[in-house]
Amino acid sequence: MAKKGGGGGKRSFWDNPFGGMFDFNRDGKEDFVERWLALKIFEECTKEQEHHDYSDDDIDYSILDDDDDYSVDTSWRDFCEDGSEFDLAPEDYETEEEYEEALAKAKEKIAWRDTCEDGSEYGLDPEDYETEDEYNEALEEARTAWRDTCEDGSEYGLDPEDYETEDEYMEALEEARNGGFSGAAPSISLRVSIEWPALDKLEEIKEENYPNKRRFNAAYTLANEFLCYSNKEAERRDKACCQFIIDNADKITAANYLSNEGGFLYAQAIKDNFQLPVSLPDEDEYREYELSNTLCKIAKRNIALSFEVWQWALTTFLPYIQYADGSLSELTSSVIDDLYNFPENYRTELARYMDKHPDFMEKVVDAKAEMPSNLNALIAAALQDGLMNTALALFRRGLVQAGDDWKKINRLADGIISRCKNYNELESAEYFKLHMLPLIKAINIGMVQDEIGEWEKGLNDYISQVERNCEQYAYTRKNAWRKTVPDGSKYGLDPKYYDSEQEYQKAYDARRDEKRQKEREQRKQEGLRLQRERQQHYGEEKRIEAEKARVDDKIYTFCGVAFPHALRPYSYRTEDPTIKVGDEVLVPVGDKETNGIVVSVGQYMRIAAPYPVDKTKFIICKIDSK
Repeated sequence: MAKKGGGGGKRSFWDNPFGGMFDFNRDGKEDFVERWLALKIFEECTKEQEHHDYSDDDIDYSILDDDDDYSVDTSWRDFCEDGSEFDLAPEDYETEEEYEEALAKAKEKIAWRDTCEDGSEYGLDPEDYETEDEYNEALEEARTAWRDTCEDGSEYGLDPEDYETEDEYMEALEEARNGGFSGAAPSISLRVSIEWPALDKLEEIKEENYPNKRRFNAAYTLANEFLCYSNKEAERRDKACCQFIIDNADKITAANYLSNEGGFLYAQAIKDNFQLPVSLPDEDEYREYELSNTLCKIAKRNIALSFEVWQWALTTFLPYIQYADGSLSELTSSVIDDLYNFPENYRTELARYMDKHPDFMEKVVDAKAEMPSNLNALIAAALQDGLMNTALALFRRGLVQAGDDWKKINRLADGIISRCKNYNELESAEYFKLHMLPLIKAINIGMVQDEIGEWEKGLNDYISQVERNCEQYAYTRKNAWRKTVPDGSKYGLDPKYYDSEQEYQKAYDARRDEKRQKEREQRKQEGLRLQRERQQHYGEEKRIEAEKARVDDKIYTFCGVAFPHALRPYSYRTEDPTIKVGDEVLVPVGDKETNGIVVSVGQYMRIAAPYPVDKTKFIICKIDSK
């Protein structure tokens, strides 16, 4: 498809008589309508020229500001979404709105690719098709392509068009050839099927004499001497599997649920041996449901039961994996790889179960099995749940499974580290650094060694950051000093906002000294204020006393009273004319009363009194010494 506005190829003069100036729809040529519009525009311009024949000298260019920008703003083209995959270029559009509208329409045209049926098994990719109809047509052709190459069944009245799949057609063809017998189809990869002859030996083997189709197929395969194998080993394995089924199906559970064509039928075995809260499909000849799917479905209702079933499956089938290709991975690695489909907390619960049942863990992470790509998630779950020994055991087994494959080793380490960096805790990352990373350092593979420095730095940075910022470590580990430093809350200080004791202590001392200085300054100012107030009050009292003295001509009797603890006598007034020097008297002192000795007696006018008359207390009474 030609790019919009790009022309789509070499054009003649008659395609663009005006040089593409009037190619409004950007299809690369000026069509009849666009040319007609161009002529109309030129006609209008010619009319204007007749009325206004201006020369360049008639135009006053001084009125134009050189700084004015009269062009359309095209800055949006630098930041808009890339539309090259739809053959769209921002330069072909005047405004951002036009471009966005074109982009939206282009996306809408291919939206079907996200929801269409998967055709990868036929080598089909939606990206290779312009429309959904084209893709569906190709998909249908791929599905039915077998009809063009399949074996002719017309002599039996069979037409491939009457069957949806090749398997259905071949089964019907074999049944027709054998007079209604619907036997197991020979393996395409290992055996080459030939027309079944009417042999007396095979005729003795009847399906109704066997409890299930898989036993019948095994017996029929052993009896059929006309099966051709690709090699001796394939023949040996196939016959050994069939013989195992025939000899042991009544006494060994694994043999009873083994199909020489379909492997172990896990779902049927589990359904027959457990009371389940879910339904499982019937399986007689071929597997309908993988073990991981079965365990996942059970786990959504009962996690503990799924562990019990898994343990049973391992015990039941692992000893006989030599009879079913791929069964080791089906029982172990494949389940771990599918854990992302299980309930959210399943990994943690599985780690706990493994912690309590190490024999189960050893079977699941079998050294001979393929290392699960999702093993890192299980190990990280164990670390984050505090199951360090279980996590380490899983990690060791994972390294054994990885062998010398640096890609698997690096993927395992990368996955665990990234999952440990959850910014909620640091113990899992710290444990990996101290106990698992050394195991990797001991692996003498250059592609592994090259990553160790970056892993170590990443772990150190993460641990330091979480230790510094995460609330749960605010007063522990390297921040334990925050419990013992002086309380700075009265100065507005919180140890959590300081990375070291030295920083906090420095800030604390500065705030404390600053506050003390402010308090000293405040006390000084308060003292000065009180002093001023006292001076003002004293001056006012003296003024009032002076005013009273000018008009008061009364005579007041003052006595000097001495106390044992005092260095000088204190003034008291009395109106008792009999009190004289040497008398013992009772006087008020503060809020109490005490005895004192009169050491002086004098009479004064107010103006000459030794103490302000109104403030002087009275002697309570004279104490008679007799």
